[in-house]
Amino acid sequence: MTKSRSRVEDEDLLNGWKKIADFLQTTTKSAHRWEQKDDLPILRPGHGRKGTVFASKRALRAWRTGGIADAIIADNRLIVFDRKARLLWAHDFLEPLSRFTADELEWRLRFIDLHGNGDRGVLLVTRFLDSSKADQVMYFSSEGKVEWTLEPKPQLQKPNGAVFEDAWTIKHLITIPEAMGRMIHLAMANEAGWGGCVLRVDAEGRPTVQFANAGYVEGLCSVGVPDDRLMIVCGENNDFDCAFVALLGIDDAPSCSIPGSRTVYRFANAPEEAPRKYILFPQTELIAARKKLYGHAQQIRQYRDRVIVEVETGGDGGFLLYHFTDYLEPMYAFPSGSHEEFHRSLEATGAIGHPWLQCPELRTPLQLKVWTRNSGWQEQEIPWRDNPWKDDPID
Repeated sequence: MTKSRSRVEDEDLLNGWKKIADFLQTTTKSAHRWEQKDDLPILRPGHGRKGTVFASKRALRAWRTGGIADAIIADNRLIVFDRKARLLWAHDFLEPLSRFTADELEWRLRFIDLHGNGDRGVLLVTRFLDSSKADQVMYFSSEGKVEWTLEPKPQLQKPNGAVFEDAWTIKHLITIPEAMGRMIHLAMANEAGWGGCVLRVDAEGRPTVQFANAGYVEGLCSVGVPDDRLMIVCGENNDFDCAFVALLGIDDAPSCSIPGSRTVYRFANAPEEAPRKYILFPQTELIAARKKLYGHAQQIRQYRDRVIVEVETGGDGGFLLYHFTDYLEPMYAFPSGSHEEFHRSLEATGAIGHPWLQCPELRTPLQLKVWTRNSGWQEQEIPWRDNPWKDDPID
């Protein structure tokens, strides 16, 4: 007769510092010190420093033997090391993986306690060299066992009820703390069509659509504010031919981008709710000079007091940095250095008829189109940062 899962989990948990210290054959003082200085995996259900603490025997064993600290990807192999750089385990894929940049690896390869039991595993978003192979999300236990594999195929339909082509790719991933463990959110794009979405994936690898968008979703970030949990997403909207950024409540009902006049870009089975806020970025000078409809909003940078959305302008590195508060209130815009370089290169070709330092676009605020639940669509100015070119001579 097998034990129930809940019974096994109960037997794995240690309640209180005394039992944890006894299991580790040390003093409670040493256990406290190890938590503070050596990442001893302690569970605190109340999310505070005080109150009852728990620990998983399995996680403590893994910590004592080294625990997962680093990993590398080499061709078709994932190799995982402990805190002393010793090999813990390796996993071989049937196909070679793509080479990822450092920025990509930061979100594609994560070491997280997904189940909230103190046992830190490996979360990996794969992309194979063979482009016919679909992206996958895989979660490995601390011992290297594949707990689940997800090949995301959002159950969204085109206006005629047809399913989207089997061409979904993962653009970004974030994990968000829950009462026990973490929840995964994926930014998705259908590269054979126009659809995009945010998928919410639970600790068992089960996905649901959290946000459907009439265009690619490229970047995500979570924002912690008093008494609320927010997520900011960015990408493109084909209905309006604009880059966008939106504000979602993590615990809100699933929602969908605001529809425009082009019914071809509507889902037959989209969620009925709307996001808290939806903002469309303008077609700025460099985008128009390159004869493009819009630039791509590909990344969100998160800082202590703001978020910054990068919107492409130059096509190969040039972009504008749009600064917002955590509630997605516009603060100001600022051009990247490469934006200036592209402006000067377009001057040289005659695509732009004035020099950078006399650019009229920089003298007036940009116009955002902002949708909120209370007010619908409105235009809102976002100024340029106060005299960002103050060190440049003005002719």
